[in-house]
Amino acid sequence: MDRKTRCWAVVALFLAAGWGAADAAPRYRMSLDVDYAAGTYSGEVAIDYANGADIAQTEVFFRLYGNADALYGAASIVVTSADVGGQSVSPSLYADDTVVFVPLPSPLAPGDATEIVLRFEGSAARLGPTGFATDSEYGLLTRSDSMLTLTAFYPILAPYTSEGWAIDPVAPHGDAAFADAADYDVTLLVPQGVTVIPVPNSVDDAGDGRVRCTFAKTGLRDFPLVLIDGSLTPRSATASGVTIRAWYPLRHEQASLITLDRSVASVDVYSALFGPLPFACVDIVEAPLQRVAGVECSGLFLVAADYAASPRDPFFDIIVSHEMAHQWFYAAVGNDPTEEPWLDESLATFASNVFLSLAVSDDVARAERAQWATAYQQALLSAPDLRVASPLYAFPDSGTYSAFAYSGGAHELDALRQALGDDAFFRGLADYYQGGLGRIAVGSDLERSFRDACGCWPTSPLFDSARTPSL
Repeated sequence: MDRKTRCWAVVALFLAAGWGAADAAPRYRMSLDVDYAAGTYSGEVAIDYANGADIAQTEVFFRLYGNADALYGAASIVVTSADVGGQSVSPSLYADDTVVFVPLPSPLAPGDATEIVLRFEGSAARLGPTGFATDSEYGLLTRSDSMLTLTAFYPILAPYTSEGWAIDPVAPHGDAAFADAADYDVTLLVPQGVTVIPVPNSVDDAGDGRVRCTFAKTGLRDFPLVLIDGSLTPRSATASGVTIRAWYPLRHEQASLITLDRSVASVDVYSALFGPLPFACVDIVEAPLQRVAGVECSGLFLVAADYAASPRDPFFDIIVSHEMAHQWFYAAVGNDPTEEPWLDESLATFASNVFLSLAVSDDVARAERAQWATAYQQALLSAPDLRVASPLYAFPDSGTYSAFAYSGGAHELDALRQALGDDAFFRGLADYYQGGLGRIAVGSDLERSFRDACGCWPTSPLFDSARTPSL
């Protein structure tokens, strides 16, 4: 039996669950003018903010994640002016300039809406000939010799949760970006000859040696852009109705081929296990990164150039399949990466291992599960007060965070799979995914999906910190 036949023979055992309708998404209308050579930009974003809380709002908060030095280095974003309902207001900055406080001219009653317009300027951190300027930054908002990476480069509306506005300080490890799924209408001005990723809906001559690119996207957690000077060569394929493009330099042709093969197979597996992806295209871009092997965005993820140099290493398969799994768990179904970072990281780590077992190598998958158990056990011994479901700020460093939120959570999910059996377990995951599309999920949502699928109360430290881990 060949690999693809084996994949579908296994996943055919798993039952699908019903779809859930998502709430109406916010809409960003953004114009952006980029100076590619300088790595700077200016723009305006307008959003129709609807008060979905049960109390009147007197202010609204946006996030400027690119100002977080620990993750973004010397990148910066500045809000130059703000209007609410056509009236000028004076925004304020908090949390090391990563939070923008926008006062409302008058209280906004529950259910009412107003237009908020922010004008902003930004600059990317520079990647010099000797590498990154600091040891902490990831490379998320960075200008290198041949690329301008723009993630979280604009003011992002903070989610309003049951605990209020999500405006936690940015931690020096883990992920920070947290947003409601939203629709985007974007107009981008760039110099002629610059390749824009993702591929725009239209490109027109704007004069003065520039082109105007337009985008219309729905249901994104964020709107990422990667601009290149033509040094990356794309390969494309289609899997389960999703167009996949892998952007790598010619010197990493083998990495491009392996990325496309693993991406096609993983999209087929995840679509069968969890449900279809709500994005028409996923772009995969090799980028200069440090401290991370890959970074997920909506409809796009980055792969660190250092790892692309060794695509035959089994860890490269894990990087690609893990980041692709984040299109389901992060981009499609959201969660708070500060309060519950395990929710997407554990699921992406676990899903990647399922993919490895079905489509790549059982031996590689088993070896990774053994590594989970070892890392998790050591972490429990060294930090007995922590648990998989601890918030990001409780973990003292990235190693401890990874051992719990990645390895520990995936290990506990695997233990739950053994306890519930494949049928109930994967029906529960499919229900969680399909019911959470376009929403922000919490851990109890996953617990409820498993409970409904098995008709039992699942016993796992993922859902009850008082219980003993299943090592």
